[in-house]
Amino acid sequence: MQEQIYQIKKASVSHCEYTNLFVLTYERETITFKLCDLYSFRKQIMSFDIIELLKETAPDVEIIQIPHCNRFLLFTLQEILQFRELLNGTFNTLALCSTVQKILRKNVFNF
Repeated sequence: MQEQIYQIKKASVSHCEYTNLFVLTYERETITFKLCDLYSFRKQIMSFDIIELLKETAPDVEIIQIPHCNRFLLFTLQEILQFRELLNGTFNTLALCSTVQKILRKNVFNF
């Protein structure tokens, strides 16, 4: 069973409880990630200098390698910005859920 964590117009990230993998769905493709690989992918997306990509001399697309396999994605500047939103939203949601779980555990066992 997959639980959707965060979604934007063209992509979403879900978590599978049974495999403990994160599933990125983008343009009818699914790519699975371990948490460390998803974090590495986010780090790669966040490393792009947006100001540099806005310059006329910048390439139209950027090549991004998926951390755990030999696949590549071609992203435009707009897609990089969308994936920043997706991945930031995903990790913010995960952090929020983790914090809520810690609070609930602490309060449940402290009578």
